[in-house]
This record gives sequence, C-alpha cells and structure tokens, in this order.
Amino acid sequence: MNRRSAKLVPLILALLTIGVIFAPAASQAAPIDDLQAQAKQLEQQISQNAEKLSALNEQINTAQGQLDEAVAAIKHADALVAAAQAKTRELKAEVARRAAAVYTQSGSTGGIEELDAQNAQDLSTKKKYSDLAAQRDDEIVHSLVQAKEQVTIRRSEAEEARAAAQQQRDAIQAQKNDLDAGQAKLEALQGQVKGEIADLVKKAEEERQAREAAAAAAQYRLPTPAPGAVNATPPPAPSAGVGAVLAYASAQLGKPYCYAGVGPGCFDCSGLTMMAWGQAGVSMPHGSYAQQAMFPAVSMSALQPGDLVFWDGHVGIYWGGGAVLHAPHSGTAVQITQIWPGVIGAARPG
Repeated sequence: MNRRSAKLVPLILALLTIGVIFAPAASQAAPIDDLQAQAKQLEQQISQNAEKLSALNEQINTAQGQLDEAVAAIKHADALVAAAQAKTRELKAEVARRAAAVYTQSGSTGGIEELDAQNAQDLSTKKKYSDLAAQRDDEIVHSLVQAKEQVTIRRSEAEEARAAAQQQRDAIQAQKNDLDAGQAKLEALQGQVKGEIADLVKKAEEERQAREAAAAAAQYRLPTPAPGAVNATPPPAPSAGVGAVLAYASAQLGKPYCYAGVGPGCFDCSGLTMMAWGQAGVSMPHGSYAQQAMFPAVSMSALQPGDLVFWDGHVGIYWGGGAVLHAPHSGTAVQITQIWPGVIGAARPG
C-alpha cells in the first residue's frame, strides 16, 4: 500500500460509516426527532469536512509554491548552462584565432638571413605572451566546463524537487477530490433528510388540522331546539334568487378578510352577506346586528341554504349540512366551516 492509499483509507471508512449511520433517513416512518438528530449530525460532519477542505487547500497552495520554485530553478539552470556553453564556444574560437595569428606571424619571415638578433628576441617574446594567453584561455575554458557541470547537477536536483513537489500536490489534490465527493454526498443526504422532516411536519400539521376539524364537527353539530323555541310564525320560503346568492358567495372562497370589505378583492362578514344577497335583488345594511334585526327570524332546525346565521358580532351564509360560508376575521379567507357554538339567531332574507 502506497502513502496515498494509506491516507485515503480513513476517508473511505468515514464515508462508509456515514452511510451506515444515516441509512435509516430513507424511511418515511422515521420520527421527526430522529431525523432532526441525523440532520444535526450531518451538519456537524459537513462543517468538519469544510475545515478539512480548507486545510487541504492550504497544503495544495504550499505544494504549488514548491513546484513553482523548482520549475523556476530548472529554467535558471538551463539559462546558466546555455550561457556557459556559449562562452566556452566563444573562448575556443578566440584561442583558435590567436593560434592562427601567431602561426601566420611566425611563418612570415623571408628567410634565415633576415633573422637578426632583434627579430629573434621579438619572436621569443611574442611566443611567451602567446603561450601565457593560451594557458589562461585554457584555464578559463576549464572553469567554464566545471561550472556547466555544476549547473547541470543543480538542474538535476531541481528536476527531482519538481517531481517530488508535483507528486505531493497530486496526492493532496486526490485527497481533496475524494473529500469533495464525500461532501457532495453528505449535502445531498442532508437535503433529503430536511425534505423528509418538512414532509413529516406537513403531514403532522395536516393530521392535527384533520383531528381538530373532526372534533369541531362533532362539537358543532346543530343543537336540537328546546320545546317552544320555534317561532310561532313560520319563516318565509327561501327566496327564488338564493341560487344566485350561493353562486356569488362560493365564487369568493379563498379571498382574504379585510375590515369593512365589500369586494371584489376582500370582504368582512357582513360585507360578504350584503353583496351576496344583493345578487338576488335584496338590499341590506352593512352590519351583522342590523341585518339580523331586518329580516324574519328562522329556527336553527328550519335552516335553508342562503339563510343568515348570526353570532355576537358575526354573520355567515348557511351552506347546508350544518355548515356556513363566511369571512371569519383578519388573517383568514372566505371559507366554509361547520357551525360552532354561540349562535344567537338566524334569519331569512327575501
């Protein structure tokens, strides 16, 4: 096992462990508390991984810096080697030119008869200087060759440093890639868990509302009138225009409650009943107390669709089946609900 593989083993084990720990999150039946605990653990793991990724980024930056330095050293060494080679060629050419010049000079005498003592001394002196210059040139060339060899060694060392830095950077990058992949899986799992939590919360809320509605329906069933409670005078028959009343009222379902609202965008309770019965040609004041006082009373046992049902400060339109269509209060919308306790009377416009 190489060093890179050894470093990846803990990461793989960690991801496998995460898969074991959070596998139950796929179950829709998991309690909300369990899912919330799992979401918290996922959040902690994601945070820890983010710290590890940050540290790996810094390590990659350091390795990249070392790699850049090694590459720069290689370029510098190449430049020195090229300069040394050029200088060596230049000196060798100069030595060759001087040697040729000395040779030409020494061979330019007309003959032995022209060689007097002075000429011989001059030639001897020139030869000494030529030999001395050649010796110095040889020393310089030798020094340049040695310098080139040393620079070549430095370049080789820089190449090794570059390879090591590249290998280190690649290894760290591989770890980061693996951790990035694990992080993506964790975040996806976290999103799944949060989605399941939201679904369970929504389901629990729907169940709660259903229970409350069932309880309200049981509680708000129309009471049986006490003996003598029914009016002696029978109420008038439902108006022929009650269909238009109910059609208009049902078209307003879902529109928000607003104080003194008479539509078309929002309504209050008596504004809705006033506008609905206006569709049948019945005019009434805007106020529940005034509306109750204006029309003949009807007993709760004789309610017909379209009748008005009154509470203290509230009115709704009887829909049938023990339900009323009404605009409850601020923060709600026009809706149909079961009649609830506290009814103070009912009336039939017409």
